[in-house]
Amino acid sequence: MNESKLTERRPLVSFLESVVIAAILLVLVQTFLEDYAVLSGWNVDIRNKLLLAGFFFDLFFTIEFLIRFYYALMGRRVGRYLTLERGWIDFIASIPLLMFNSGPFALTLLTGSGIALGLGGILNLLKVIKAIRIARILRFLRIIKIFRRIKNVSSPMAQRHVASITAISVTVMVLCLLFFTFFSSTLQINGLDTAFSKQQEATSEYLAENTDNPADFVLALKTLQETRTNILIVKYRGQTLFSRFSNDYYSQHFAPGDYSYLARDGLELFFDQRAYVSQLSRESILFFIIVVLVVLAYLLIYSPHFALTVTDPIHVMRRGLEETDYNLEVRVPERYQGDDVFELARLYNEKYLPLKDRTQNQDGESVIQLDLGEVSRILPEEEES
Repeated sequence: MNESKLTERRPLVSFLESVVIAAILLVLVQTFLEDYAVLSGWNVDIRNKLLLAGFFFDLFFTIEFLIRFYYALMGRRVGRYLTLERGWIDFIASIPLLMFNSGPFALTLLTGSGIALGLGGILNLLKVIKAIRIARILRFLRIIKIFRRIKNVSSPMAQRHVASITAISVTVMVLCLLFFTFFSSTLQINGLDTAFSKQQEATSEYLAENTDNPADFVLALKTLQETRTNILIVKYRGQTLFSRFSNDYYSQHFAPGDYSYLARDGLELFFDQRAYVSQLSRESILFFIIVVLVVLAYLLIYSPHFALTVTDPIHVMRRGLEETDYNLEVRVPERYQGDDVFELARLYNEKYLPLKDRTQNQDGESVIQLDLGEVSRILPEEEES
C-alpha cells in the first residue's frame, strides 16, 4: 500500500519540482528586467508591475521554503535540509527579501495609504536601499537548484561536484559583496551614497538654520531651488512651500525607490535620487551577468572537463572490471597523463587488459575473477623512503 501511494505521488512531486524550476528561471528574468527598466527609463506602470511580480515571486518562494522546512521538521532532518540539501539558500532567497524588499514596496503600491507611503520613504534612505539591493542579489543562489535537472553530465558524482563548487563560488561572491556593503561605512569607504547623504543633510541643515527669519528662509529656499536640482518637495509644518513638478508628473515618472525623504525641525524634504538608483541598477546588472557567466562556465566548460578527466576514465575501468567482454582502453590525453586517475588508467591499459585477454577461455569467459578490491595486486608497490 505504501509503495503504491509513493508511486502515485511521484508524478505530483515531479510536477511541483518543475514548477519551482520554472519559477526560478522566471524570477531571474524579472530581477534582470527590474534593473534594466530603471536604466532604460521604462514607464513607471511597467516598473511597478515588475515590483509586484517580484513580491509574488518572493511570496511563492517563502511558501515553498516553509513547506520544505515543515516536512523536514516532521521527518527529523532539518539539519540535513538546511546544509546538505542547501535549505539555507531557500531561506535567504525568500523570507528576508519578502520582509525587507518586495513586501514594503508592494504595500506602498497596493494600498497607496499615507502609512505605506511613509514606510516607503523610510525604506528609501540611501544606505538602506543599497543593503536591500544587495539582498535581492542573493536570489541568484537559487540558480544552483537547476543543476538537479541538468543531464549534460550523467555521472552523479560530476553533477554533485559541479553543483557544490558552483554553490561555493556564488556564495563567496555574494557574501563578499554583502560584507563590503554593510561595513563600507565602518571601513570609511565613501561612495556615491555617502555623497548623496551628505548633500541632503547639508541642504536640510541650511534650510533649518533660516527658519526663524522668514526673509532669509525664502531667500535660502530660492537659492536651493536653483542650485539643488535634486530637491523635489519642501514642506514646513505640513505646508508645501515648493514642489518642482506636479502630482501627475510624480505619479508618472517616480516609482517607489526613486525618491528619498528627510525630516528635520518641522521641515520635510523629498529628494530625487533616480541617478543613484540607476547606479545601483547598473551594479546589480553587472553582478547578475558575472554570476550567470560563472554558472555557465562551470556548467559548459568545467563540467565536461571534470567528466573527461575523472568520471569517464573511472567509468571505462569499472566496466572493464565488471564485464568480461568489455576490453575498451582508457584514452589517456598527453597533457593529463601525469594525473593520478590517468596513471591508474595507464596501468589498467598496460597490465590489466592484457592479463584479462590471456585468461579468457575459448567460450570468452574469464577464468579469473578480479574486482575493484583486488586492483592493488597489479599495481607496483611504492618503495619505502
